[in-house]
Amino acid sequence: MYTVRYKSHHDASRNLKNRYAAAVTGEAYLPTVLAGSAQSRRVIYIHVPFCNKVCSFCPFHRPDALDRRTYHEELIREIRRVSVFPYMQAPVEAVNFGGGTPTSLSPAQMAAVLSALHTHFRIAPDAEISVETSATELTDAMLDSLVSGGVNRLSVGIQTFDDGARRLLGRRGSGAAAAARVAAAMARGISNTSVDLIYNYPGQTDGQLASDLHTIRALDVAGVSIYSLMLHEKTPLYRRLTETERQALLDLRHEKALFDRILDTLGADGYRMLELTKLVKGGRDRYEYMEIRHSGGSCIALGRGAGGNIENYFYHNAADAPVISERIPFSASGRVFVPAYRRLDALVYAMQKGVVDLGVYSAQLDVDLKTLFSAKLERLCADGFVMMRGDTLSLTHDGLFFGNNIISELIDCIAPEKASAAQR
Repeated sequence: MYTVRYKSHHDASRNLKNRYAAAVTGEAYLPTVLAGSAQSRRVIYIHVPFCNKVCSFCPFHRPDALDRRTYHEELIREIRRVSVFPYMQAPVEAVNFGGGTPTSLSPAQMAAVLSALHTHFRIAPDAEISVETSATELTDAMLDSLVSGGVNRLSVGIQTFDDGARRLLGRRGSGAAAAARVAAAMARGISNTSVDLIYNYPGQTDGQLASDLHTIRALDVAGVSIYSLMLHEKTPLYRRLTETERQALLDLRHEKALFDRILDTLGADGYRMLELTKLVKGGRDRYEYMEIRHSGGSCIALGRGAGGNIENYFYHNAADAPVISERIPFSASGRVFVPAYRRLDALVYAMQKGVVDLGVYSAQLDVDLKTLFSAKLERLCADGFVMMRGDTLSLTHDGLFFGNNIISELIDCIAPEKASAAQR
């Protein structure tokens, strides 16, 4: 039995990058790649590092030195600069605006960035174009800009509809107003609208969770991302709580009861698990951006703080990182990885879905994963976390709760030398 729960997908693969770096620099690797055709499916990630109000639980840095009045112009210049390479001419199958809060840009600024994307990249006609937003910024004017710019998916950071809990978490506006903005977006034709739900926050009652789930079902959103509160030091919420209150959030039995309640309640209404923290209904939300990015795809990262990869070069647009060179205008804050890294990342993502055919990835990695995992699988099956049928591994209901722990434990069995065939 695990005594600590890994809550993030980053925890599941935290050790991979240190084990699969290639002996080549980005400066040596990228020129040939950029001069040729794309070798994988491609998505774009655009980062907007601003929020009009910072949530009390949020630890992310927002660069004060950036001017949000002109940030959209910086994004447009970057779009023009990187789109000229032959590699960039292939269709883009998904675009995701993240942050921060992308809709902290004005409607006119957002419209300008969307227009530049369509002008300088080949956005596929059926591409998923997704924007993360708060309910407060989802005004009628913003919806006009988003719809006109081809946005067809929204991820709304609700966290909770309970007014008292919203104040605790630093959310603006009432729960009723937030629900109304979600409904307005769907009425405008963005039926693929999902909401974020935080659970296991300080003082949360069964009644508060039941009310949130009732509102979600009434809205009939396409998907729900469920996150157990991650309490970070140096945040206002952490400082506000007593040590006793902080320790109460570590009660795994209580956290598991809330998790079960969410899965059971939404499951009865037709929601199914797409990945460990994502429930979807009716096939409206396939989250193509994540599917492509973590199934061997490439992610063109735009904006300060964005991270992505051009084939095997993984990079981060850190605020203080220079570009590699004038000829290669991509962040020097990056590393080239051997091909095995992307295949293992795809395996991790497949496991995140709760069911994976180990035979498929055994062939790709030239490693008998079922045999390699056998000792751990025997224990995990005995503990009731995993079921095996042939080569198919399935996480049980209890296993889904500890999914990231299980994935991390199994992936750590794969030493780099055992994936040597995938490096060729």
